[in-house]
Amino acid sequence: MKLMTESIYIGHDMKRFNEIRDALDLAKIPYKHKVRNQDSEWFFQGKGTKRSQFGSIGVDQDKAYEYEILVRKEDKARAEHEII
Repeated sequence: MKLMTESIYIGHDMKRFNEIRDALDLAKIPYKHKVRNQDSEWFFQGKGTKRSQFGSIGVDQDKAYEYEILVRKEDKARAEHEII
C-alpha cells in the first residue's frame, strides 16, 4: 500500500527549505523531500541536458535547484500550522 503524500513546499529557496525541515523535525512530523536540478533535465531525447546544449551563462544559479517537501495527507494541516 502506497502512502498518500502531499506537497507543503515547492520552491527554489534552500534556506526556507531547511527552515521547514527543521520545524517538521521539531514537531516530529515525518516527511520526505526531493531536490531537482533544473539544468540536468533532458532537453531532447538523445540530445543531452539543457546545460550540455546551452551552457550555464545567463542562468540564475539560485533557480537551478527546485526543492519539494512532502508529508502524509493526514499530517498536512498540522505541518502547515508548524511552518507558518
